[in-house]
Amino acid sequence: MKPEHKKSKRLKEVRGIWKRQRQIWEQKKSLGYIKLKKPIRHGWFKEIVITQNVDRYKNKEHILELYDVIEKKFWGRTKDEADKQWFRQISKYQIYKNFPTISKRQFNRLSYKAQKMCTVYSYRTRDKKLRKRFYVRIPKNAYRIKYTRAYVTHSKRIDPVLESEDALLDNKLLKEGYYEANIKLCGWNSNKDYWTTFDFKKDKLKAKKQLKALKKYSIEEVLNGKVTWERN
Repeated sequence: MKPEHKKSKRLKEVRGIWKRQRQIWEQKKSLGYIKLKKPIRHGWFKEIVITQNVDRYKNKEHILELYDVIEKKFWGRTKDEADKQWFRQISKYQIYKNFPTISKRQFNRLSYKAQKMCTVYSYRTRDKKLRKRFYVRIPKNAYRIKYTRAYVTHSKRIDPVLESEDALLDNKLLKEGYYEANIKLCGWNSNKDYWTTFDFKKDKLKAKKQLKALKKYSIEEVLNGKVTWERN
């Protein structure tokens, strides 16, 4: 019987790593959180809140239904950073009259009367695919936008053994042979942020080239600042 080819063996190993990572992530998720005795201040929310004026409208029920499905809060370490998150949402999906838009899936879950308060529009994603979203037409007086202080109220439980194993598996996927097999299997890894891994790999190779280039200089030249090394 022919021995198993090295490349196909690598592919099987990578699949095994993914499977074990999924198990680890489920275990980490199940650890839950610990409630803090005293909440810790942590940044700001820029959020949309419904005002008392909503009681004036006959379609109050449907306004509240729409409010329940939208993304209401945008967090930042400072008010300026919360604003940046807000404007990022505007540029990505187009906020209509200071009110977030909703996806087709969210729209389909609404009641008929709530759907009548929405208007469809088309936009293109980063990969140029055409998608549909919906503007939400809620009366301006029914809501307002404000900043509120954000607090950390719970701390995530951490298992050092699981964290260590997860880090080791991540490092293994960056090794020669495994890295190529990982890309071949997915191109984009839905379990992990592939592009983060890809950028890390590029930075690592760039650093190696720059370090290699430094070999032609003497130690005195490097220490005296005659040679500069900038990472863009």
